[in-house]
Amino acid sequence: MKEFALQVEGIMCPKCVKKIKETLLSKDGIDDVGVSADFTTVTVKLDENKTNALQIGSIIEKIEDKSFKIIN
Repeated sequence: MKEFALQVEGIMCPKCVKKIKETLLSKDGIDDVGVSADFTTVTVKLDENKTNALQIGSIIEKIEDKSFKIIN
């Protein structure tokens, strides 16, 4: 498992955090998801044989009814 962090704009509240966690944890290869207390960083533990950082960023940006943007 590898852990990495993505800087994300648009996370405004605990409901946004819940949506990100639920969406990512439903994907194969993602073991754990965390969001910083200031809502700026998403940390993901993943199996690089099944997914990668670019795919995770794309998934976050495509979450329905949200306007999250990866900034790093």
